[in-house]
Amino acid sequence: MIETVLGPVDAARLGRVATNEHVLTDARGLTRPTREGGVLEGPVRPEILGDLRWSYLSLPDNLTLDSPETAVAELKAAAADGLGTIVEATSWGMGPRHADLPAVSRAAGVHIVAAYGSYIDKTLPDWWAGQTEAEMERAFTTALTDAIPGTDFRAGLLGLLGTSDEITAAEGRALRAAARAAAAAHAAVSIRLDARARRGPEVAALLAAEGLDPSRILFCNIDKVLDAAYVREIADTGATVEFAFGSEHYFGDGARDATDGERLDFLLRLLDDRPGVAVTLTCSVWTKGQLTRYGGMGYGHVVRRIVPALARLGVPPERIDDLIVARPAALLDRTDGAP
Repeated sequence: MIETVLGPVDAARLGRVATNEHVLTDARGLTRPTREGGVLEGPVRPEILGDLRWSYLSLPDNLTLDSPETAVAELKAAAADGLGTIVEATSWGMGPRHADLPAVSRAAGVHIVAAYGSYIDKTLPDWWAGQTEAEMERAFTTALTDAIPGTDFRAGLLGLLGTSDEITAAEGRALRAAARAAAAAHAAVSIRLDARARRGPEVAALLAAEGLDPSRILFCNIDKVLDAAYVREIADTGATVEFAFGSEHYFGDGARDATDGERLDFLLRLLDDRPGVAVTLTCSVWTKGQLTRYGGMGYGHVVRRIVPALARLGVPPERIDDLIVARPAALLDRTDGAP
């Protein structure tokens, strides 16, 4: 069974799944100056979209998703494109609003699986960062087996856990605690690695040492580092790697997203080189600029455009189904977990 914000559902009911999305979030803690050292102000609006593409983290309003009504409209459009389920991966440090998710799911007609976790150290609230490893483990276990605090539903997995270039003490405690809690509940853990480091195999080994089956590890946004040897090394641990499509932005001089064309080329080479590799797909929407109403690709981009592109490029239907239906369902299925 899959734990959703509206209760458990059979895996067969999920449909096409995006494994790392954000519905309501506040990531203004990641705001930085423009590449020229200036500031951007006001709301997201058409005349500022070029500035955003050039310096994507420089407008605070862009780094918030704060309207349930907008979320419903955007998810309804994605559902019309064929999306059945999203994993809502907003963790502590990104302003989660867990209690608002059931109403959004019900109104949008999309299954929402809520993750529960903590992001990178510099974003963490003091009350979380100061917890002991045992306290973190109790919090993770409660979310998985009882309910996410302030709600009446269980987390479907733990995440999105963040790692910095150098894994901090708080991040390390969270990784170890999450691994033990997830292993006990037969749940998965999703990780967002710092793109400047190459710590994927190290993190996979850390989680496995605490008892977590590698097949329950999801490395999100792996397309931030399109290094073939590195991604193959991660895949060879038995973990799942996720490609996020739809964003093509600059974050600083020398720091930019890949294009979707580059992502597709890399993914095809990986599938050819590692036929059994575990892969999921997503859009990783976490900012206003990614929503359709602000000129972005929206939550439905993978099912609307990337899936047809994969088919045109010769990926067999059964492999596409594994990427967006079977593999995510297997990752999220907690049938053997705690009651």
